[in-house]
Parts: sequence; structure tokens; C-alpha cells
Amino acid sequence: MKRKIVLSLILCLAVTFAACSKTEKKNNKQDINLTQNQEGVTFTDSLGRELTVSKADRVVTLLGSFCDEWMAAGGSVVGTASDTFTSYDFVFDESVANTGSNLHPDVETIINLEPDLVIASSKLDGQVEIKETLENAGIIVAYFNVDNFDDYSKTMEIFTTITKRDDLYKQNVTDVSNQIEAAKSQIDGRKPKVLFIRAAASSVKVKTSTGTVGGEILKDLDTVNIADSNKSLEDLSMEAILLEDPDYIFVTVQGSDVDKALENVNKLLISNPAWNLLTAVKNNNYYVLDKMLYNSKPNAKWGEAYKKLADIIYPKN
Repeated sequence: MKRKIVLSLILCLAVTFAACSKTEKKNNKQDINLTQNQEGVTFTDSLGRELTVSKADRVVTLLGSFCDEWMAAGGSVVGTASDTFTSYDFVFDESVANTGSNLHPDVETIINLEPDLVIASSKLDGQVEIKETLENAGIIVAYFNVDNFDDYSKTMEIFTTITKRDDLYKQNVTDVSNQIEAAKSQIDGRKPKVLFIRAAASSVKVKTSTGTVGGEILKDLDTVNIADSNKSLEDLSMEAILLEDPDYIFVTVQGSDVDKALENVNKLLISNPAWNLLTAVKNNNYYVLDKMLYNSKPNAKWGEAYKKLADIIYPKN
């Protein structure tokens, strides 16, 4: 009798688990409302608009990382932003047009390319501002925002559905997710305090745990970002940094002038005599991170990005 009860409980738990798994997958689908029928692929973009893409032979991407992601999904482009040409290793023929900077896209060039689809960023005002102009020209513009791996996986789900390349979703999302879980298995429960800085030629800013790739990864690796609870750090107050005394300090660079960006960090922080009093500095835990992994979107390299930080924060014996 007891054995029957135990078996019944196991079956109930199995059914409940399966139901939860289905619900979780369903909820993920509901976020983007992804469906496919004879009319094409319908989804909700990051501006909350429902769009249907019936053809994607001529695609323009207004951000280098979106070009990288679209091509990883099996797509091709007829035009892309200038940072694609300078920051990525793609070899394009002369037919692929430069659509200008990601901050100020060249609308005339985009329209003249007669794209079926334009892939744009909802975080950049200059790209959102041209939405109406492109739509009036009969062009479908889909906006996305990728700050973390979950955002990336949903975007890739849309892209690979459009390109009909489920195999590339597995390669660039499912397999990468497994790499991330392996990196997270190194977490040891210490919850170390971190300071995350993004430097550019014109500014140096402390970033919180949300809204940036590096910040989101650090949060997912169970660290405590000291900027989340201390607004004084927004002004790069050395007094506030000393008070919080982070265990690790990470800097990533935005823009093409890496030397100037790091020079700004040296001028504002490292040259201060109090810098050497920080625990992170004493323990040689100050790191300059690869901007392609921690400022730009790492895309198929999300697993690598997690692994490198996990090895720093939770080194294996």
C-alpha cells in the first residue's frame, strides 16, 4: 500500500514538473508572441508592436551586433551600420552598403536599398526616430533590445524562425546556454562585491547590474554590484568606492579609442593615491575586459563571456 502511495506521488510530481516546463516555455513564447503561418512570421518587437515578416531576402541591420546575430541565424544583409565594418571580421562584397553610424543612420541610403526588413535598436533614439519615415516608405522596421542572454535567445528565436534555421538556434543558443550553466556551476556562495565601469574617450561611468552586458553577466554570476545601492558612485566618488571597498573592479571600453578611454580611467581613479587602499587593487583584482564580450553583445560568445568572468571570480583549484 505504501509503495502505491509513493508511486502515485512520484507520478504527480512528474506531471507537475512537465506542466511547469510547458508553462515556462509557453510564457517565453508569450513574451514575443511568435507564430508562423502562410502569411509569414509574426512576433512582438521591443516597442510592443506586432509585426509580420513574410520575406527577408533584403535585410538592413542598424547595429553591428544585430548584423552579427542575424548572420549567425543564417541571414544575409544588403546594408549595415558602420560599426559592423570596423568592429567585426565580416568580409562583404561591394554590394553591401554602409548605412552610417548606429547613432545616426543614413535614412536615404536605407530607403534606396529597398529592404524587406530593417533590424534596429530600441535603445538608440536616432534609430527610433526614423521609424515613421521608413514605415511611410513601406519598409518593415523591427526593434530589439539585447542586454542579457535571455534577450538574445528570444531575438535568435525570432531570427531563426524567419530564416528557418532551427539548427543554428541549437548551435548558437541551446549549446551556448549549456556553456553558461557550466560557468555558473563555479559559483561558491561568496557573493563578492564588484565595481563595474564603462569607459569611453569622452566619459567614465559606473554602471549598475542592469542595462549593460557586463553588468547583467556579473549579476547572473551572483556578485553584488556596489552601484546598485549607492548613488554616490554615479559621480565616481572615490570616498564612496572606499566605503564600499569592492572585491573586484572591472572596466570595459565603449568606442574605438581604447587608449583614450583607459587614460580617462587612470586620470579619474587610478592616479588617486586612495586607489591603492582598495581591497580589489591590493589583491590584484582590477581587470580591463574585452569590449566585444562585455560592452557589445557577445551573441554566440555569451558562454565564453560567462566563463572568463567565472574563472576570475570563482577560480577552480
